[in-house]
Amino acid sequence: HTDAPMRVAALCAIALLLAIVVAPPLLEATVLLAALHDAAHVLTFALIAALLCVLMEPRRAGLVALLVVVLVLAFGTELAQPCFAGATSIEVASMGDVGRDLLGGVIGVLTWFAFHHRRHGLWIPAALLLAAGLAPLAFTGWAYAQRALHPEIIWEARRATWQVFLEPRTDGTYSRMQSVPRLRFTATGDSYAGLSIREPPPDWRGYEALQVALANPGAAPIRINVRIDDQPRNTEYEDRFNRERTLPAGASVVWRIPMDEIGQGPKGRRLDLSDIRRVVIFLSPGSRGASFDLGSVRLERAP
Repeated sequence: HTDAPMRVAALCAIALLLAIVVAPPLLEATVLLAALHDAAHVLTFALIAALLCVLMEPRRAGLVALLVVVLVLAFGTELAQPCFAGATSIEVASMGDVGRDLLGGVIGVLTWFAFHHRRHGLWIPAALLLAAGLAPLAFTGWAYAQRALHPEIIWEARRATWQVFLEPRTDGTYSRMQSVPRLRFTATGDSYAGLSIREPPPDWRGYEALQVALANPGAAPIRINVRIDDQPRNTEYEDRFNRERTLPAGASVVWRIPMDEIGQGPKGRRLDLSDIRRVVIFLSPGSRGASFDLGSVRLERAP
């Protein structure tokens, strides 16, 4: 049986882990950090569940009680986050985190039983569940590796990175085209609906132009825009690059925008081509129900 000092140590460790989940450190939100955050939820609750096993030494009915405690802690930490986590914290309360917490809890319980009761057959499901919990982090790492190998590709529909670097939107829906490597965006709102590419390769110096492969699958013309930011914050219209183009019904084009033109986008200064932060492709206001297909966004090398 577990002695009293070990129980106290386990209880203190659980309290510390829960405090970190409820009030995490303030960090700059990036795609990689978000993936690390999700993986950390799985690992943290796996450790919490294992420590709870040290405290409770569950058997049969006690095992159900332990899982109920994990469930309560998972929901409780998510409900407490708005009160304790900073406004700019990467931690945002979500049901997805609750699911990751429960997955981690099951992993922790299986690991404890496999180790404490020498049930070696439980190592396999514990390892498989852990691999499932960490798979999104591995996928994100692969996406970053692709970006590093091909810095001229800002976004491409046929690459796995298409999903990782797209900012979640509430003004439209995404669907992948099966016949051609394109992503279709359909607007469900009227105000600047479109998609935003996060963390593009930042240094555009030495390139000749930006190429955006677009198609209009609809029966009416659409007005489509390209926006480029060199600031981490939301910038005003006059302080970024903006261009609008009308795309006829059924048209498919590669929109080529010279780099010098992009540099002259803001009023009163040049866009910092060494530190590009975001590329947004969107429909003009009043386009509810309209769609556009995006094949790729690439940088054209200078001759």
